[in-house]
This record gives sequence, C-alpha cells and structure tokens, in this order.
Amino acid sequence: MPRIHPLHLFPPHIAERGLLYFQQGKVGAVQKTSAGRYRAEVCGSENYSVWLKLDSDLYIKDGGCDCPYGGACKHMAALWYAVRSQTPDGQPDETDAQQPKQGGNLYRQQLSRIFSRTRYYDYHEAADLGIRLQDWLEDVAQEGTAALAQALPLLIPRLQDAFEKADDSDGMLGDAMYMAIDLLEEAVMENVPKRLINFLDKCLDDSRYFDFSEAGNKIYQIRARIWRLRGEWQAWQDYVAKRLAVTKSGWEHEFWAIEGWQVLQAKGDTAAAQDYFRRHLRLPKFRQIAVEQAVGQQDWTEAERLLREGISIAEDEGTLGTAHKWKLQLFDVLKETGKNVREIAADLAFSTSLSLPHYEAWKATFSAAEWPHEFNRLLARLSGQYSLRAEILEHEQEFDRLLALLQQHLSLYMMERFAPSFPEPYHDQIVACYLKIFAAEINKASNRKQYRQLFNQLKILRRQYSAQRQAMEDFADEIRERYSDKPRRPALLEELDRAGF
Repeated sequence: MPRIHPLHLFPPHIAERGLLYFQQGKVGAVQKTSAGRYRAEVCGSENYSVWLKLDSDLYIKDGGCDCPYGGACKHMAALWYAVRSQTPDGQPDETDAQQPKQGGNLYRQQLSRIFSRTRYYDYHEAADLGIRLQDWLEDVAQEGTAALAQALPLLIPRLQDAFEKADDSDGMLGDAMYMAIDLLEEAVMENVPKRLINFLDKCLDDSRYFDFSEAGNKIYQIRARIWRLRGEWQAWQDYVAKRLAVTKSGWEHEFWAIEGWQVLQAKGDTAAAQDYFRRHLRLPKFRQIAVEQAVGQQDWTEAERLLREGISIAEDEGTLGTAHKWKLQLFDVLKETGKNVREIAADLAFSTSLSLPHYEAWKATFSAAEWPHEFNRLLARLSGQYSLRAEILEHEQEFDRLLALLQQHLSLYMMERFAPSFPEPYHDQIVACYLKIFAAEINKASNRKQYRQLFNQLKILRRQYSAQRQAMEDFADEIRERYSDKPRRPALLEELDRAGF
C-alpha cells in the first residue's frame, strides 16, 4: 500500500467522525508495537481492535479494523488522530477533518458528501452506502434527540431517492431506512417540534414512501401517535379517508380500513365505531375480529353464521386461502357444539393433500357397516388423483390396492414416496416395480452422468432390500447383456461396473 495522507484515504464524513471519536476519548491506550506500527481499542457500538502503519510523516502505509465497515473507517481515523496528538505538533486542528465553516449545517454537508452521486447505485455501491449511512446514524443518535430531529428530515428524502435507483439486493439501504425511521420514532417521543410534524406530513403526502417500501406505513404510525396524543381526530380521520380513497382493494385497503375503525375507537365514538365495523365485515380482518368476539362469548350460532358467510364471500372473490382459513375455524366451532362435521371435514380432508385429522373426523361420522361402501365411493371419486388415493390407501394399510395403484402408475417419485410403508411380504413386488422403472430410465439415458445417477440409486435399493439382492444382480446382468454390443453405450457398462454390479 503506497503512503497515503489521511485526508485522501478517509472520506470527509469519516474523517469528521474519527476526529469526534478521538475528542470524546473513545480511543484507548495507544501501543506502538513496532517501528511505525500503532494499535489501540476504539469504542464504537462495541470495542474494536484497530491498527495503523505510518511513516515518519504520519502518512498511512497500511491499516485495519475488525468492525463491519470493511474499509478506511472512523475507528482507524480516530486512531490516526490519537497518534497525531502525541507528535510535537500537539492536538489536531479541526481543519484536518475538513470541518464545515462555522454556521453551516453540519448534517447537510455530511450527507452531501455521503450521497456523492445522483446516478444508479449498483449492488456494491448500494451496500457500501447503506453501511455508511447506518454508521452515520449511529453517531448522530449518540448526540441525542435534538440532533436526530435536525438530521433525519435531511436524510430520509435523500435515502428514499437513492433507494429508488439502487440495486439493494443486500438490503443495506432498506436497513438504513428502517433504522432512520426507528430513530425518528425516538425523536418524537418528547415534545415534537413543528418542523418535524411538517416533515412527517410531507412524507405522508409523498406516494413513493408507500409504493417502494414499507416506510410510509411506519411513518404513518408515528404521525398517528401524535394525532392521538393531541386529540386531533378530524385530521387523523381525513388522512385515513384519503388513503382509503386511493386503495380500493387488497391488503392496503384492509390496513387503512382497520385504521379508520381504530380512529373512531380512540376517539371514543362507540356508536360510529360499531357502525363502521359492521359496514366493513366483508374484509377478512374485520370478520376475524367478529369471529373471535363471538367465540370468546361462546355465541356459537353467531360464530357459525359469520364463518359460513365468510366462506361464501371468499369463494365468490376467488380468495381460496381465506376460504380455507374460515373452513378450519368452522370445523372447530361445529365440533365444539357437537354438530355434524361430515361435510366440512370431507372438504378439508381432501382439498389438496390428505389432512389426516379431518379425514379421521370424516370417517368417524360413518358406522362400521357404512364405512366399506363409503370408502369405495371415495376411491372412485378420487380416481384421477393418484397421489391422494395412494395417501389414503397407505393410511388405511390397504397394501394390495396400493400396490396395484403403483403398478398401474409406475414412477420413481411414487415408489420413493410410498414403498417404505410396505411390510416385508410385499418386498419382492416392490423391487420388481423399481426394476421396471430403472429399465425404462436406462433405456432413455444418454450420458455418463445419468448412468451414474441411476446405478447409484440401484446401489441404494440393494442396501434397502438386501433379501432381494439376487433379483438386482440378475437385473444388472440383463442390462450388461442387452447393451454390451450397442454403439455409444460403453459408458453405461463402465458405470455399471463402477457401481459394483
């Protein structure tokens, strides 16, 4: 590393922070470990081990720090100032850190240096910017609430601009934004300056904070707390109504609808809140609250009504996940009241894969005499759903019928899924199924990698079914004989030998 003057190595804002750390006494005892080499512990968010190698003019030749910054950091700068203070020149001049002129806005100038470009930030640049901003925020937070109230309105808009034109795959810029908003929340815990409220309102009127990240909702929560504490109900209601007007559906609409209800509750307008709640029962969050209230009061009739209505609405809207959730709750309500669960249990048991608790509940609604006939009807209904039928046959230990199904629909996936459940008397037939599949796959395979994979699977099968070992050895001999004179198949025979057959 060539000799570099600190003002060229450290970005100006890093040099400023390093000087501040030194002046605050965060540099521990400086040790001169060898000629021109210095070491110290520097206290940041935790203690970091820092070292520098300097020449006789205090130009930096090498250095390092175990903090996560990954470059010429403020801890290294702080150590440089500590070493510099021990020279005959005495304490460092503030101009060494390129301090802004007296009367200037320190935070604005620092951010101008950090955001040194307006073009697109690539992955590495975005990650570096995010780390630098988190480091800067950490320092500002140490200066107290007043500093945060002054610095954050300068940072957040610039950070939002950068976020929109950056590859933030690493999430560092997003982390910086969330850190900034968390600190913003701290800054409004006490008496909130008017300029900070104006800043919050300006952010809430900027759709980018909602469109590109969750920052808008987080900023809204801070502003809502101020409205609540000051009893500014109309302003709060007006803002929520404005958000509802531009979000007609989806989770955002549901979020703002819930907020509208909470405004009325916080205001203490019980009648209006109840009316508002009833008018929004089509939305799942409101219906879930109503169901929980009915269950809590053991009003099972109302809970059932709400759930059946919710299922109908969700199915009409095509929101099958919501419909499934309501069905699960309806099943529990019907069980609680001792009502017949046959229909809902069947729906839940066979919707996609087999749900054993609901299958057993459905089965329990039939008598022992009714069950065989109903079981055959079930299998007939599921004739095209081979995997689901196989799951049911496996659960019922109907191995003859399960084997017939596997033989009819031979596939390696089905065999690997269901073969382990068969008891020993079926192992000859299970291995025979596997060998038919292997024969077909070997015939289709065309390269060494595929041959090796198939014969490795055959080796595993030989270990699993040791009593059928001879059948697999005979199969290998048949393969060898069948392909011994085939062109372009030497690799197959080599992999067969390599697999130990």
